[in-house]
Amino acid sequence: MKLQADLSTVPSDECEREPIRFSGAIQPHGVLLCIDPQTRLILAASANHGTIPSLSGSLIGQRIDNVWPELAARCGSSAFLIDGAYMARSYAQEQTLLVEIERLTDDDLLYLRDVFILDEVLSALNASDTLESLADTAAQAIRQITGMERVLVYRFTEEGHGEVVAESKVADWNESFVSFHFPAADIPAQARALYLTSRCRFVQNRDYEPVPIVPGLDPRDGQPFDLGPCQMRSLSPVHRLYQENLGVDGAMSVSIINEGRLWGLVVGHHRRPHRVSIPARREVLSIVTGLSMRLSATETADERDARAKHVVLHAKLLEQIAGADDFVSPLINGDIKLIDLFFASSGAAVVYRDDPDPEEHVEVRTVGRAPDHESVLALALACREHLSDGVFATDHTASILPPFSVHTEYASGVLAITVGEDGRHMIMWFRPETLRTTVWGGASPAQVALEKESGNYLPRRSFARWVEEQRGHSRPWTPWKIEIARSLRTALNDVILRQMRTIRSLNVRLEESDQAKSRFLAHMSHELRTPLNAVLGFTEMLELGLYGNMEAKQRECLGLIREASAHLLTMINDVLDLSKVVAGKLELSVRKEDLSALADRVVTLMIGIAQEKGVVVKAAYEPDLPLVIIDERLVKQMLMNLLSNAIKFTPRGGTITVITRHGHDGCLTLAVSDTGIGIPKNKHAHVLEPFRQADNDMTHSRAGTGLGLPIVKSLIELHGGQLELESVEGRGTLVSLHFPAGAVAS
Repeated sequence: MKLQADLSTVPSDECEREPIRFSGAIQPHGVLLCIDPQTRLILAASANHGTIPSLSGSLIGQRIDNVWPELAARCGSSAFLIDGAYMARSYAQEQTLLVEIERLTDDDLLYLRDVFILDEVLSALNASDTLESLADTAAQAIRQITGMERVLVYRFTEEGHGEVVAESKVADWNESFVSFHFPAADIPAQARALYLTSRCRFVQNRDYEPVPIVPGLDPRDGQPFDLGPCQMRSLSPVHRLYQENLGVDGAMSVSIINEGRLWGLVVGHHRRPHRVSIPARREVLSIVTGLSMRLSATETADERDARAKHVVLHAKLLEQIAGADDFVSPLINGDIKLIDLFFASSGAAVVYRDDPDPEEHVEVRTVGRAPDHESVLALALACREHLSDGVFATDHTASILPPFSVHTEYASGVLAITVGEDGRHMIMWFRPETLRTTVWGGASPAQVALEKESGNYLPRRSFARWVEEQRGHSRPWTPWKIEIARSLRTALNDVILRQMRTIRSLNVRLEESDQAKSRFLAHMSHELRTPLNAVLGFTEMLELGLYGNMEAKQRECLGLIREASAHLLTMINDVLDLSKVVAGKLELSVRKEDLSALADRVVTLMIGIAQEKGVVVKAAYEPDLPLVIIDERLVKQMLMNLLSNAIKFTPRGGTITVITRHGHDGCLTLAVSDTGIGIPKNKHAHVLEPFRQADNDMTHSRAGTGLGLPIVKSLIELHGGQLELESVEGRGTLVSLHFPAGAVAS
């Protein structure tokens, strides 16, 4: 209990704060030299250096070449044998060369048998196709080679907690840690960082007496020596107490490094002092290196099968998107839907916008069981704050958006990716809550934190099984699923950007085509209108007898010429007006007008034509209407077109009503109602398109250009208003022009 007593008054979290790289001492089973790499002078040595005959006597200030020439000749190598009796390891730092020397024992010299074991183990590791078999193979082999009583393969989580994924132990050690989790505080961040640069540590005896480095400070700068790379570096007292509470004496730890990050550790435990021979240590490093190299190629059996299925789904999803006009519909309605990916997803959502401005209106489409649109939008904004290369995943959505906890049952976790230009769109997958049961070794992270808050910074005494249930979390998103999401994002971006480039190219071509068409129509209309006016003028003079009297048949023919020419001129004027609107060259000349008075003037002009046709025209003007800001000429043209259509399609004895009134939302409405033949419902959209008619039989007596209503629609929209068409076949038509509230004079 000596360590417990020595640490009983620890004032703070010593394990977090202690400068473990600068321990100033080593374990007693070897000797350490600190050498200046430039001058080759010995700066410091462990106090036990005299246990090696070649290093007896005074060393400080001596050249290593003079003290031990054989060592000096090799100390640039990482590990080597000296005189057949010592193993040396050197670590070159920027300012200091550290050399550890350890005497070989009979066990070290008689270890050829394990060369054959190592060959078998590396072959078995290479054949392992799942993480379970890989870790089990390594743990069993390392226990056999080292003679340790228990060997654990320990994996770190993203939060720094540890999980035992494999264990090999002697039969009489009843305590098992397989599947146990350990709080991150057990191996603090600075220790995990050190494991990346100092890959292994072998402790023969927990209760050793540390051997100090003499002198304790570097004579060049007065700072302690950085012993971080040294395997013999003395352990932290807190760490040694942790081992005592764990019931462990001899121990070892070897880093498992995968793709440059600390994946985990291989940990060895022995209940009594235990020395692992030097050749065995090298073999352990070889096995752990083999384990590390296989990690990227192995995963759990379930994950392997799931990944294979996802690759197929991924390809099919991209195939159906590539042939679509947009990327959203195939994701929601296609044969392969968003919800089919990642299997455990309960629902999914697409948040998309046509404009990159985040203030613009956004659309939300969902599939499966998903939160309401407002919640989806709020979560999308929260996810954007945590994106990494356009991807974010969490198994606890409430951690980034607490109000989202109301959707815990079916959306405890979310995986989000951004797609499109500037990442303006977002795709999200939701995962339902999964009651998480975690087995902790002695205490959960929360309990460890509470102990520290109460002032107890010492390692816990018990490592008994502690089960914790956690709510509000989904199953974690495994790295391979995040990678597939990242791959999907890249592929979708390619498809979306290709579609957008195609659409933009088509739009440019359409715009150029429309402009060319408008220029052509305007030019041709002007070229045709001039001679037609001349034809009409000469026809009228002939009819008036200015060039002499004509017979009845000749006058009849002139009448037909005049009527046809007038009809053709009307058509050309319609085309010219429409071309101006389409080309954006028609400008409004507005002023305040009385809508009812303007309507009355147009009715007066058209009343004669209506009477000839036998149609009654009535007025229904709402009194005291406010003035409206409009272009008088264009509004007259709109009303004349509407009245002409009504007269044309209303049988004799029918009625036409011109209406002015307050419309919806504060607007003013000018409308024309008739009791004519009406328009079939399936033709309503057609009659508002240029050159389209409800009846396509051009031999019909009422045939015209098909431009009347499209021109009216364009002109009212030029005023900022809208046209509304209501019609029932056989009963009549009502066309309403709604001028916006903003056009009403105050």
